[in-house]
Amino acid sequence: MSQEKRVTLNIALVGGGFMAKAHSNAYHTIPYIYNKSNYHINLDSLSAATIEEAKEAAERYSFTNAYSGYEEVTSKTSIDIVDICAADFIHKDIALAALAHGKHVFCEKPLANSLQDAKMMYEAAVRAGTKTMCGFNYRFVPAVRLAKNLLESGTMGKIYSFNGAYNQDSGAFDDIPLERLWYAYGSKASGVSYGIGSHIIDMARFLVGDIATVSGLMKIYTKERPSNKGVQKVLKEEEMLALVEFNNEASGIIKASAVAAGRKNQLTFEISCSKGSLSFDLEEPNYLNVFLKDTPIKQVSGFTKVNVTQIDREHPFMDVWWPRGHGIGWEHAHINEIAHFLDCVANNRDVEPYGATFKDGLKAIEVIEAIRLSEQVKGKIEMSNL
Repeated sequence: MSQEKRVTLNIALVGGGFMAKAHSNAYHTIPYIYNKSNYHINLDSLSAATIEEAKEAAERYSFTNAYSGYEEVTSKTSIDIVDICAADFIHKDIALAALAHGKHVFCEKPLANSLQDAKMMYEAAVRAGTKTMCGFNYRFVPAVRLAKNLLESGTMGKIYSFNGAYNQDSGAFDDIPLERLWYAYGSKASGVSYGIGSHIIDMARFLVGDIATVSGLMKIYTKERPSNKGVQKVLKEEEMLALVEFNNEASGIIKASAVAAGRKNQLTFEISCSKGSLSFDLEEPNYLNVFLKDTPIKQVSGFTKVNVTQIDREHPFMDVWWPRGHGIGWEHAHINEIAHFLDCVANNRDVEPYGATFKDGLKAIEVIEAIRLSEQVKGKIEMSNL
């Protein structure tokens, strides 16, 4: 598409950490992968906690301007989209400032680090009427999208159950110092439930539907850790577990753990249905395991490991990526996700149902807090009563 026909989208990115790297990689990759898009990306501004950090990141990721704090970029007249990759605790302040100035806002998950803040962000998004999206990037993994297509088409029949987990091992061993626990140490710590539990909750909602009830636990197994200040208490949960019921009467088991020894970044689910089952494991991201009761060859009935990189099989996103059989990885989900958001902004399209809105971000936090409340009262929580 010729340059003069493209809509220019001026981007301000807030944050200089590893998510800023992932998003910047997307902005640089989208123009030649999604090359038929009708928008042009202008990396206008990057802000971080200090001007030194901002200048270093802006130079590294090719943003034109660098700022400290978020006030200038959220109010800057030329900015169309504010992309929030800062620490969880400041998501609310940045988003509210950006929405007050009529910006479109992409915010990394979790939407906020409290239910109150998430509600404020969602309400502000409704008032602003601009495009907002919460960064649940695993919705944009081809295998996950294929699973959703199979479920929505009726191919799998009625959904019986969802069994999902997000497992890491950053705190698996009790000699790991507190400073190395992303979920429990420092200003960015919000517990395993917010950090990765929000991902598996959103995955359950994306594939199965809204959650009606929860019965859950929040666990701290290693209650004290060595640190550079001596032994300290661990105050944030390292595992979240829940038995859930969905509005459509399906059941579910949801788990998020930072003490799963040997697991570096495993998001996995199995969905049992009346006509078959689906299973996925992020450690093998280019495959969806599919079992269908009705198969043409009964002697080989069982799970089929489907390589989801085949454009001639109409696999999701493969029209823009590599030749069939050439796999893609974690970073490509961010590219697909951000391309979706840019398209929604440029062409006034709805972010949902494939993209996660601020409402989806809020729903994930509502479920987390219901699990926490269930732990406290030792009983089932009706989501409608929150």
